[in-house]
Formats: sequence, structure tokens, C-alpha cells
Amino acid sequence: MPPIPKIANATESIEDFFTRYTRYLTEGNIEGLADMDNYPALAVTAMGCLAITEPQQSRDFFSKGQEFYRSRHIHGVRARNIVTDIEVPGIWVGHLVLENLDKYGSPVGQERNAYQVVTLPDGTRRIAVSTPLDAYNPDKNT
Repeated sequence: MPPIPKIANATESIEDFFTRYTRYLTEGNIEGLADMDNYPALAVTAMGCLAITEPQQSRDFFSKGQEFYRSRHIHGVRARNIVTDIEVPGIWVGHLVLENLDKYGSPVGQERNAYQVVTLPDGTRRIAVSTPLDAYNPDKNT
């Protein structure tokens, strides 16, 4: 029987991971965002599941998201209320609030999301599953 491979320690905390994620959202760093997804990844909503098998799908999604944010006068995003539901070596499962900000940095809305984040052998974290919890409640998406 082959030895069980050692699971790498994450190179950044989950708080730092989501700080980087929201910085990329704020900056419109599409490549940075695409690099944060694990491939394949899964987007789960009340309407169904979508397998994300290549970075171009992430690029397209985040490009459209930037257009949506700007049309709603959202110029920044920050992670708030990060809750770890469970963390075991190599996997973090939890939820958080993405707080939307206007051009002055004041809150103008929020979105609740759940994530499953995996740790790769090199210690980097990637999003394996994302679930926008407010996606079908237009009053929550500003």
C-alpha cells in the first residue's frame, strides 16, 4: 500500500486569502481572480450547479461581474464576518459577507457567500466551491 501523501500547510490564513480576493475584486484584477479558483471548481446556486473547468470561464464571469458592480456604483469590496464552519488539513469550509463599497469606501450593500477552499501541494489556497447565498434575492444585491 502506497504511503498517504502529506497535506501541505496553507501559506496564508483564510482571512488573508479573502483579503487578497476582495482586493482583486476591487482592482478588477481578472487574472488574479482566475488564479484563485481550483480547476475544476463548482459554482452552486439555487438554480443549479456549474462546473468551472478552465480559467477562461472565471475570466468571463469576473469581467461581467465588474460591469455589474460599476453599473451599480460599487467600486470596492471587503470581506466581513468570516466564519469557519469546519477546517481540516487541506480544506476550509465557511461563509462570509462581501461588503460592497461606493467610491468613497462607504458600504452600499452586501452579499453573503459560502465557500469551500482547498490547499494545493505548494500551500496555496484555491476556491473549489462557491455558493452565492443572496443570488436570487434582489433586495440583498446592491
